[in-house]
Amino acid sequence: MRIVLIFLALVPFALMSAIFLDGWEMAWFESLRVSLEAAFGFSFPHPSHRLYYLSKLAGLSSLWLFVAAFWITPLRTFVRFDFVPFKKLLGGFAVGYAFLHLGLFFASHGFSPALLSRLSVTHPFLIAGMAALVVLALAPWIKAWYRLIYLGIVLIIIHLLTGYRVLGLEHILAISLLTTALALRLVKR
Repeated sequence: MRIVLIFLALVPFALMSAIFLDGWEMAWFESLRVSLEAAFGFSFPHPSHRLYYLSKLAGLSSLWLFVAAFWITPLRTFVRFDFVPFKKLLGGFAVGYAFLHLGLFFASHGFSPALLSRLSVTHPFLIAGMAALVVLALAPWIKAWYRLIYLGIVLIIIHLLTGYRVLGLEHILAISLLTTALALRLVKR
């Protein structure tokens, strides 16, 4: 089961790598892309702002891995599904994708400290996202801080609610799942 989870967690990274390599005029990749598109009937996205698009993909991957990791305890408590040995694995991949999301976001804005500080002031969801990342990256490793994970989940919800003018279905579903899991975890205590 661990190998299956690792494989599934690396699928978004493979997709992001393929989107990053697309358009670099590498003959082997172009022929592979064309044959995959013909075999499976899909087409690769060709975003105009590639790094920003990859940042959004990394953010969505991180979000859904956080949802999966956060639901492990309520599933064990209420339904008796015991996936606890995989919680740190999923959480580790989620934090990794979150760091990738942050790094690609910085890269899409040219690593400009002036621009990034200006964006942080005018867009408070960036501060909420970075705070969530710090809390969720450190809390599982420091026993006394473990309950701060709840604060990290609330910061993720704030990051999502304030970061988009119009929430998509995937964001509404993720917020609902995170809120429900948070309520189930707090009710059980």
